[in-house]
Amino acid sequence: MTAIRSPRPFTADDLCQFGRRFGIRYRFPNAAVTRSMQPEAVVAGDVTEFELRPDMRLTDSCLEVLHRYESDSLRPSPLFLVMVLEGQVGVRLGDRHALLNPGSAMTARLGEHTRLHAIQAPGQRLRTLNLSLGPVALSSLAKEFPALASLLGGETPLMHTWQLPSHLLTAAQSNLEVERQDPRHSLLIEGLSLQLLAHGLPAASPADRSLRPCERQRLETVREVLHDTPEHPHSLAELAKLAAMSPSTLRDKFRRAYGSSVFGYLQECRLSKARSYLAEGYSVQQTAHLCGYRHATNFATAFRQRFGHPPSSRL
Repeated sequence: MTAIRSPRPFTADDLCQFGRRFGIRYRFPNAAVTRSMQPEAVVAGDVTEFELRPDMRLTDSCLEVLHRYESDSLRPSPLFLVMVLEGQVGVRLGDRHALLNPGSAMTARLGEHTRLHAIQAPGQRLRTLNLSLGPVALSSLAKEFPALASLLGGETPLMHTWQLPSHLLTAAQSNLEVERQDPRHSLLIEGLSLQLLAHGLPAASPADRSLRPCERQRLETVREVLHDTPEHPHSLAELAKLAAMSPSTLRDKFRRAYGSSVFGYLQECRLSKARSYLAEGYSVQQTAHLCGYRHATNFATAFRQRFGHPPSSRL
């Protein structure tokens, strides 16, 4: 698990750079924030990111909000959770609105055409935890905890608000204060994240149970093949044959089971593996080849779109 410290204070440009990385558009109603010759800080504080496992990230933000700012999501998101420890955040998804106060939380899933709008009011200390899970992390957890597979997957946009149990709120506050040099720190943060996820999953609905056990088992076989051999030039016809389904049925049921298209999941597996290769010192060209990309330029484009920076930057 790695932790990344972000600088402080944060100007409008800083937030916009962050937004380009994570697919968020920021807006600043106070025009002076963006027009000043000496850029003003919008927020001041610390943001720490924890890479818990492939495609699973916990972000701890502790900020003084100096100027009002708003944000809109720009990308699909298989599953993410927002927990408010201090301050308030207003959120809107479609015609649903919520005001998240200390001790309250939201679990959301965004599709291609759904946008989550959030508002942060000035003059407050805002402490939030954000847990994001991509298709690779979700399918890995579904394999570890089969009973949760139907809750972790899905493609229908979701906005579920809930309250943090008092013991979990206490655990969040105490675990985050443990020194990062403490050898227990990694276990405490991952354990906290899994508890947050468990409490944040909404109860199953009838639609979640629409896949028969035999279908889910065959889909899991396909998922494992994609996960274990992302470098292979997989075809939909080949994978459909493996699942004993038609290509169109595989497309539909794979998305329902894992919250991602077949080839969207394959790309996540390739890019997750690519990050490991790059961290080990492989070149961009070597990494592209090892992860199943025929051309390094295609790999670099996909990597930049997914992570917000080119593979050559080694961030």
